[in-house]
Amino acid sequence: MLDDLRAEAVHHVVKHGGVRAAAEIMKVDPAAISRHLARAGVETGLPLFERRGRSMVPTAAALTISEYFEERIQSASSLGSRLEAMRGARAGLVRMGVGEGYLADFVSHPIRTFMDAHPGVRVRVDALPVDDIIVGLTSGSIDIGLAFNPAPADGLKLWGRQPVPVDLVAPAGHPLLRHQDGLTLADVATYPVGLMYPGYGLRKLVQSAEYLEGVKLEPNFETNSLSALRSYLLSGGGVTLLARRSVEQECSAGILGCARMKATLFEESEVHLFTREGIRLMPSVERLLRPVSQHFRGNPQMRTIVR
Repeated sequence: MLDDLRAEAVHHVVKHGGVRAAAEIMKVDPAAISRHLARAGVETGLPLFERRGRSMVPTAAALTISEYFEERIQSASSLGSRLEAMRGARAGLVRMGVGEGYLADFVSHPIRTFMDAHPGVRVRVDALPVDDIIVGLTSGSIDIGLAFNPAPADGLKLWGRQPVPVDLVAPAGHPLLRHQDGLTLADVATYPVGLMYPGYGLRKLVQSAEYLEGVKLEPNFETNSLSALRSYLLSGGGVTLLARRSVEQECSAGILGCARMKATLFEESEVHLFTREGIRLMPSVERLLRPVSQHFRGNPQMRTIVR
């Protein structure tokens, strides 16, 4: 492989037409340029210049070396510009993992605001179950995570938390809605029930309640889609457990109803906003994290659907 200094000497001789001119550019003695040219010829095994009087005519090999060196200079300049843009959050990639129910609200508000202010930054948002969000954060494949009911995990930095009470949700007029003094899982187990798949935060909450109450729910409908679970509810297929705020509109319209669960863990459930701990965040990630965390903490009426 040709030494960088020798490639530079060949380039300047080609570009400026002679050894002395190249020596002035590189601020070295002309004899040093001549030595670089001689060694470059040995290393490549090819003739680099032909002497025609006082002129040095480059061969195809010398022209190729000169083009290569110039491309390297341009690439280095381009790399420097790109890195500078990333330092100023004018370029880069931010990767988010969120529960499906947060997509619409966060994309249309803080993420849209950020993208308008930073058009050169790409944002990738994946709807994921809580387990995948945690794995993505700890492995470094996700920069920002927003998840419901995450299990304690080392190496995560919490930026905000918000209470998200979970209720029994059923079609209007369902018998379980009469139990406003609080329901147990034993009450719910006597009716058809739909749930998210295991691995999602909401199902983990149900599993914790099952352990505490000694009752196992046997869902007749399971899904990884909130839209499918809502369709199950609205079609009268059965009941489910969802965030209270996620069905406010349907409850106000008299289509669905909510009933409180007795177990305190349903009332104390939370959604967390976090990043990986102990790392230096890219500027674009920091810039997006600001409006996301402000929106998360400052909007208690945020329409939230947990998974």
